[in-house]
Amino acid sequence: MSHTPIRMCVVCRGRFPQPKLTRLQCRGRKVVEWSGEGRSFYLCFSCKNSPKLYKILSKICRVDREQAKKIAKEIGQRYGYES
Repeated sequence: MSHTPIRMCVVCRGRFPQPKLTRLQCRGRKVVEWSGEGRSFYLCFSCKNSPKLYKILSKICRVDREQAKKIAKEIGQRYGYES
C-alpha cells in the first residue's frame, strides 16, 4: 500500500492529495511553477477563481493588491481558467 502525501491549499485551507494541487512559487514578483528550490505554496482547482486569492497572493508574494490581481489573472490564463 503506497502513501500519498496530503497538502493544504493556501486559499481554502482544504487538505488534498498532493497530485491534485498545483505547486507554485513567487520569483521576482511573478508566480511560476515550483523550480525545486525555495518556498512554495499549493493551490487547488476550485480556488483559482476565488476572490480571496488576491489577498493571499499579496501576502505570499509581498506585492500590493493590484499586482496580486495581475498575478491571479496570469495564473488563470496559464492554467486555462478565468479569474
